[in-house]
Amino acid sequence: MRIDRMTEQELNAYTEELIRQVEAEGLIPAPAHMKQEILGRSKSLDYQIRVQTRQIPKKLQFLCYSLKVGAAVALALFLVFMVPQEMPKLNSVSAEITVQREESLGNKLNQGMRSMNRMLNSMNLYLNGNNQMED
Repeated sequence: MRIDRMTEQELNAYTEELIRQVEAEGLIPAPAHMKQEILGRSKSLDYQIRVQTRQIPKKLQFLCYSLKVGAAVALALFLVFMVPQEMPKLNSVSAEITVQREESLGNKLNQGMRSMNRMLNSMNLYLNGNNQMED
């Protein structure tokens, strides 16, 4: 039975048994040639390629994070310059029209941000799914 498919109780029992075994017998020493094999494999070309392909998703994650931060900064600047500093004192009819325009602009901004958030979340899920498959 594989450890990743054990229930929590089975895993606890397995851990207890392993602790008892190590206390009774001591640790098993590693083979003498193991260090040289590991060092040799780490220098091989196929291992280096696997390591490099695992680093690509981390770079994409950083790019995704940078895009999120950049979008947030751009939106903040947009809102700072688009929202009026002071509401002009107008008669009630023109004030209603101004409020309606601002509400429609706010709704459009909210819809745009929701769609951008969905897109970034799906990219994030895709990247995290690929990372879990490689590990």
